[in-house]
Amino acid sequence: MNVKRIIRCVFLTLALILAGSFVPVIGFMCLVICPVPLAVLGCLDGHKSSGIAELLIEATLFLTFSPSMAVYFLLGCAPVSGVIFMLSREEFKEVKKYSGAETLLICAGLSLLMKVILLVVFWLSTGRNILFPDVAQMQAVMTQLYGDNPALLESVSKVLAIFPYILPAMLVIYVGIEIYLNYSIIHSVLRRFFPKSKNFPPELPEFRFWRFPASLMPALVFALILGYFIDVETWLAGSVFVMNLQIILNVFMFIQGLALAFWLMAGFRLRRITKSFICVILAFPFFWPWLIIMGMCDMVLNMRERIKFSG
Repeated sequence: MNVKRIIRCVFLTLALILAGSFVPVIGFMCLVICPVPLAVLGCLDGHKSSGIAELLIEATLFLTFSPSMAVYFLLGCAPVSGVIFMLSREEFKEVKKYSGAETLLICAGLSLLMKVILLVVFWLSTGRNILFPDVAQMQAVMTQLYGDNPALLESVSKVLAIFPYILPAMLVIYVGIEIYLNYSIIHSVLRRFFPKSKNFPPELPEFRFWRFPASLMPALVFALILGYFIDVETWLAGSVFVMNLQIILNVFMFIQGLALAFWLMAGFRLRRITKSFICVILAFPFFWPWLIIMGMCDMVLNMRERIKFSG
């Protein structure tokens, strides 16, 4: 048992959590990746060290920060560390030979389940959804930043009113981003700083080779057809379901289209400055529908098998 590693893990995790609570914008990313130190410690020293570190983190959060933050880390963050650490153990990989994509999917599924449990716990204890800001607080912040602007405040209120209806889609998207970031950082840290370790998360394929199952395309067509026939005024639950399904499937198509764009840039052997320029262009929302269309074409026509590059 490496006591120094345990102490470093505890302090680094607490620093990320505190940054996530008090530092604007950047702090949110710190909160997303706060499971990293605990997972790295588990891969290096085993479950006993990671268990002790988690107990110390929970006790510190409960006694010096707030019980709600301790519950948030216990249900929302620690399981991410645990599942990545467990699936990275050498003895587990010898029994279950999961690929990087399969491991990522298992991690995302467990994280999504724990996030739902976390929402239920906070809903039962506080009576509110912790994922959405209070409308009055948000309006006060906007007034402080931009002055008394009734039109802007009305727009913010309308946007916040939509959020509860797209909670499932937003939760799935958040979990996907969270797991991918944590998984990638854990893999990079272990490979770079602890190359002699036997426990690594299975390698993910390069982003330009990412593909999703072709069965998503019929699901998208089905969702579009349902959306055409279902009226929000006559069947709210059905309309909300279709809306969330469409959002999630469009995100999958977007990712596959972006992967195809990176594959094309690599195939044409574009210079780095040209690739950077294209990436800046693709960052504008105007081009996002075209990436979705590219993803749909790749899913139906398998573009990466049909297009051949010379040399």
